[in-house]
Formats: sequence, C-alpha cells, structure tokens
Amino acid sequence: MKHRALVVGAGNAGKAHADALESIGVEVVGPLSGTATVTDLAPLRDPTVDVVHVTTANDLHPPLVREALRVGKHVVCEKPLAGDLEGAEKLAEWAKLSGRQTTICQNYRFLPLVAELAWRVGAGELGPVHLARGAFLQDWLLLGSDDNWRLDTSRGGVSRTAADIGVHWLDLVETITGRHVESVVSQLGYLHGRKTEDHAGLLIRFAGGLQGACTLSQASAGRRNEVELSLDGTAGSATWLSERRDELWLGARDRSPQIVTRSKVRAPSARLLTQRPAGADEGRRNLIAAFYATLDGTPSPVPLPTFDDGLRHVRFAEAVIVSARRRAWVEIAEMKTTIALAPS
Repeated sequence: MKHRALVVGAGNAGKAHADALESIGVEVVGPLSGTATVTDLAPLRDPTVDVVHVTTANDLHPPLVREALRVGKHVVCEKPLAGDLEGAEKLAEWAKLSGRQTTICQNYRFLPLVAELAWRVGAGELGPVHLARGAFLQDWLLLGSDDNWRLDTSRGGVSRTAADIGVHWLDLVETITGRHVESVVSQLGYLHGRKTEDHAGLLIRFAGGLQGACTLSQASAGRRNEVELSLDGTAGSATWLSERRDELWLGARDRSPQIVTRSKVRAPSARLLTQRPAGADEGRRNLIAAFYATLDGTPSPVPLPTFDDGLRHVRFAEAVIVSARRRAWVEIAEMKTTIALAPS
C-alpha cells in the first residue's frame, strides 16, 4: 500500500524523519512548523495523508497528536511522549480509544546488535540478569551560552536530561530484559542557574529484583552522544556501546571475551535489521520502516514502542525529579497527575 506522511516539526528531528521516510519510499509532506500547525490544524486533516509524525517541542505533542488521532491518522511521536504527566496520560488514553496505530521513537531498540542482545538474554545465555549498568553522555549543553527550547520548562517539562536521554537508556534495559522500571532514587546536578537537570546519577529497581545504575549528562565535554549498556547475569555479562554499535561484547568466567559483529548475528530479528544499510540514523529508519510495514500487515522484527511505554517513561522522568527533591526512593506507580512537580 502506498502511504503519505505529514511531518510536523521543522527542527532536526523533523528533518531526520523526512529523510528516513524518503529512504523507504514514503511520500512526505513537510516538515511543517509545529507552532504554525497548532495555530491552524488544517494540514492534519488532509485526506491524502494517512500517517502524522509529531517531532515538535514536547508541549505541542498533546494537541497535535490528539487532532491527528481524532481525524483518523496513524501517529509516530517523538519522545518523550509529552512534557508533563497529564499530557502523557491523555495521549495514552486517546491512542487506545482511537483504534489507530501509534508508536513512540525509541530508536535504539531497532539497532541490530541491540536486537541480538535481547535475543541472547531471552535465550538465557547470560543466565538470570541481576544488574544493568551504564550511561548516556552528551556535551551539547555544557556551556552557559548553549541554548535550546528544552531549557524552558514550559516547553520541555520539569525534567530534561532524564526525559530526553535517560528514557532511551531505560527503554534499552526494559526491552532487552523484559522487566519494567518500578522505582528510582536520584541525585541531580544543575549548571548555569538552569531549572532543568544537566546531569543525574540514578539507582533503579526493575521488576523481578533487577537492579540498575546509570549516569546521565548533557554536559560532559567531548561526549557527543554516547550510550553504554552493560548487563550482568549469573552465567555471563554483555556490553553494548553506541560508539561501536555494530559490536556486542560477551564475557564469561570460563572463557575469553567474545565480540559479536554485525555479520555474525544469530537472532532472526537482528538478521532482518542488518538487511538494511548501516548508518548514523539507522535505528530511527528501522523503526519507521517497521511501523509502516505493520500498517500493511507485516509484523515488526522488534516490538514497536507503545504510547503506554511512553507514559511509563514520563512517569519515570518525573519520579527522578521528585526523588531528588525528597532525597528518597520513589515508586513509578506513585506518579500521578495530582503530585506537584514544580522545583522547590
């Protein structure tokens, strides 16, 4: 089936979506300005468009996604799902009621070696996994002169680093291990008088007793976009690094470490993903391609992220803020729209 997509959001993410769509042969309208489209929603009602991509600032996600779903469009939404918990809750509910296909852009799960690691963990090669550890480091907001809409709490929300990059790391752990986050305790750092966090140290509890430890930063000089995920199990350990995205390190007590490369993957899902060319934005392209394939009845090689996943991740990000304020563990299930989240 021939699809036609509307991309709303004219920043870097919108351009990346448009490029990915063109690479898989989908006709693209836009990217259009998110602010202009919220003012005039007519482009969302175009009968020749069947999928809307929302790639705007976080505060515009709810009105744009709501209208797209209301007029019967399928929706691809950038993460986080919304800038606040109330918006995320509404979007998850609207998605259920709409009967349309929806997904959120958790791109890393669509990289071949990540799919390979998920398959090996599911097959029991590491034994029961008891510890997830790692980091997500950037430097694009290191300087006081660095600026972006994400620094504005009215546009990005009360959490920045946890909501922007922490949820990517969290999604990797959840997708690979099959265990959802349950609670978090956090320590946050703020630079240059900002109102949103620049770095975070997190201890995380997942279902089934899995423990997590993660460092996040958008102010680590020389770290452009570096993700590290290590999993420790009773029979082995594994490490995946975004800087070496086509390699997977596997360790065991009784043999030398093994490096699995792109050409040596065994997982059927990973093999399918390797059939597309590698590239800097490979994960996003693979996710978008899988989403459109599902519209035509072809199952995704990797589970597509849901709006429920996005809601849980917004709850996690806001729990990070509450935990630092309380200096205590916070249960993710405790996060409701009635909790005041303004910085103390």
